Amino acid sequence: MNDKSANSSIVQGTIGALICVVMLAGCGHVTTPTEEQTGWVELFDGQSLEGWNQVNGEAPYESVDGVIRGTNIFDTPNSFLATDEEYSDFMLEFESRSIGDANSGVQFRTELAPGTWSGVVGYQLDIDPSERRWTGGIYHEGVHIWRHSMARNPDCQAAYQHGEWNAYRIEAIGSVIATWVNGVPCAHMTGDHHATGFVALQVHAIGQEEKYLGSFTEWRNLRVLTDPQPSDLMQAQRGALVEGWLDNQVSEIEIEKGWKAFEFLDGAATVDVASDGFEFVIDMQMDDAAEGYLDYSFEYDGNACEGRYAILNDAALGETRPASHLMGSSPDTHEAINLSEPGRPKRVYADGRWNRVRIVVTDDRIQHWLNSVKVVDYPRCGNLSVPTSIQAVSLNLLTDNGQIATKNAKLRTSDS
Repeated sequence: MNDKSANSSIVQGTIGALICVVMLAGCGHVTTPTEEQTGWVELFDGQSLEGWNQVNGEAPYESVDGVIRGTNIFDTPNSFLATDEEYSDFMLEFESRSIGDANSGVQFRTELAPGTWSGVVGYQLDIDPSERRWTGGIYHEGVHIWRHSMARNPDCQAAYQHGEWNAYRIEAIGSVIATWVNGVPCAHMTGDHHATGFVALQVHAIGQEEKYLGSFTEWRNLRVLTDPQPSDLMQAQRGALVEGWLDNQVSEIEIEKGWKAFEFLDGAATVDVASDGFEFVIDMQMDDAAEGYLDYSFEYDGNACEGRYAILNDAALGETRPASHLMGSSPDTHEAINLSEPGRPKRVYADGRWNRVRIVVTDDRIQHWLNSVKVVDYPRCGNLSVPTSIQAVSLNLLTDNGQIATKNAKLRTSDS
């Protein structure tokens, strides 16, 4: 190559570089040939926070050594670094690591909620370094409800490696949401609370707790694929335990796992079972004076086993009732406590929110669950020296005071 040609090439390269700079400044993202071929779009260029903006809190976010870092500080609410773009149906992949003990997460299908503590409302994939290890679960930020905790998914609980880089995947297609941590299936749920919204990186509020000060979370290799095709999805590798939040409707993914709706008219129902075990779910809403019981009984081998699940607005009446009569307890026999989250109280939702009541009967145990955590666990009644097949389950809601509303009654057998 002669000097003239070389100089011409240098000039053309300089002009090309300037054009790229202008494009980056104006567009926030330049699609690479690889992205054009695959459809994936990188959300972070490894250098700047172009395309992102902070929507709540004052915890600092910065680009450091090719990653986005968010650091925990005192006296600020939950902080979020959000994408300028919004996404509806998508696949999102990223890597993250947490240094220190503070909780974090990634929001999706999220929108602004001015005037609230979080400033946002939407779904969050939780990053949880605490002893309960619920990383990969779905928390409903701004509503303060766990939509799918990892209390019953030990494989997912074991997948997260604290202090190391962990790989995450979210699939959100229509009402179906699924998550993975390091390739392990975690949450799998249906919900129509949010159809679209931004993605956001969370730094959790720590108040004045010294042990969390200076903790930080880092993210890298964030990329999104919008409107993925069925062949792009990992449908066969999704979590086996599903949660359904469609009002009075059993979703397709629940039907595939054996869930069936049943009528709970006037607070009573009898459901044929023909299995060694079962679980049923029902959502309940209580006013301030609400107090009652959900009685359940099932028949097997000519015997009957009976139980009672206390329904009570603990927030309004908790200090006036015996501990073994509070929400979720088996009255006078088993006090409801949080068995899934060491050191944490159970969750009872008042102020118009719905409580998810779950009763699980196995071949030798009976469990009460309340809002994603196990609160009672005791031996199943009767002689269990031989397999016992349950023929029917009867349910009866007794309301002593106040108002108790119900919806979403459904049941599955253990052999589904």
